[in-house]
Amino acid sequence: MTAGLAIQATNGLSSLPISPWAGFGVLAAWAAAALLVGGLVLPLRDA
Repeated sequence: MTAGLAIQATNGLSSLPISPWAGFGVLAAWAAAALLVGGLVLPLRDA
């Protein structure tokens, strides 16, 4: 079953609303923004 799902996940990528690499870029941007906000807020809340 795992092999079937892996094959299914690689078919029809052109029908997705966003490409896999663009989606990864969005994920990386959200992670970077969260780290940046956390880094800026930490000195204010550090006891």
